[in-house]
Amino acid sequence: MGEALFAVRNETGIVVCERCVLADRMLARMRGLLGRKELPAGEGMLITPESQVHTWFMRFPIDLVFLDADYTVLAVRESVPPWRMAGCRGARAVLELRAGTCARHAIRPGDRLSLADAGDQNASVLLLVEGADERVVVNGRGPLSAAARTADAIGDLNLPIGVVVLPDEPGSAESPA
Repeated sequence: MGEALFAVRNETGIVVCERCVLADRMLARMRGLLGRKELPAGEGMLITPESQVHTWFMRFPIDLVFLDADYTVLAVRESVPPWRMAGCRGARAVLELRAGTCARHAIRPGDRLSLADAGDQNASVLLLVEGADERVVVNGRGPLSAAARTADAIGDLNLPIGVVVLPDEPGSAESPA
């Protein structure tokens, strides 16, 4: 079963996280971001139900946004380094974002966030494969969630392959091939 993928927007409709994974099952909540080398720009994880998290065994700092049941921001903890714990009384969910995201989008207590399904958004994917004698470019189209998973998997292989994912602009009604 695939992960639920959402876009997170602020009250003015600006996207603060393009690819947010919903961790609402016990195993997904326990794993969280553990095992990742980084949290790429535009990615995040919404852990629910939850009021506190830890960054034990993580390799990078993250921003934490504590939310109530209506996704109103209760507290923000910026650039929380590995090996820390953070919590907020009354929180029902924690949004984990790349360090610096809260400052960039001026996320503050009292702001109201919303989730929008990102699973149907399409993207173009370019694979740049570099062999011994030639370079090959492969392109395709598909759901943004599949493109993100493909990019993650290829990145874990440590091969001379580059991946470029270009999400469709909102409002572009190009149909998938």
